[in-house]
Amino acid sequence: MAAAAAEVQLSDFPSLFSLEGKVAVVTGGSRGLGLHAASGLLQAGCSKVYITSRKASACAEAVAALNALPNLRPGAKAISVPADASNVKEIERLVQEVGKTTDRVDILFANAGATWGAPFDEHTGESFSKVMDLNVKSVFFTVQKYVFFSKHWPPLSPLPCRSN
Repeated sequence: MAAAAAEVQLSDFPSLFSLEGKVAVVTGGSRGLGLHAASGLLQAGCSKVYITSRKASACAEAVAALNALPNLRPGAKAISVPADASNVKEIERLVQEVGKTTDRVDILFANAGATWGAPFDEHTGESFSKVMDLNVKSVFFTVQKYVFFSKHWPPLSPLPCRSN
């Protein structure tokens, strides 16, 4: 028990978990969990929170609501960059657009996702592919594009493999 008690003591908690001045990107940020995350990130001190979704009007509405929050840090803002996260070319465009106004991304919240509102036995190959493309492939490619975008992140090294 003493070892655990020593390990949970954080000597500088406020600076370790501060979001002051951080830059975030939230995919699927125009509604639901993504919008809640964008709101929390902005109110917790991020200087910029980029939100994206397929619908430009939804992004604009969300950004207006975020920027109207009363407790934002001076200069903090939400920025809309509409893009379809299921399309790799659109993810690349998103990275380019974000790169026009910042040289780093500290937080990537890859949240865009979909469900297919049909019973299990009625799912077609097409519907399954659509859900997997957005929920799995788009997360992979979004992370991949942003890892190489940010000059702040250290270079990645391959994880060691173990054989049994």
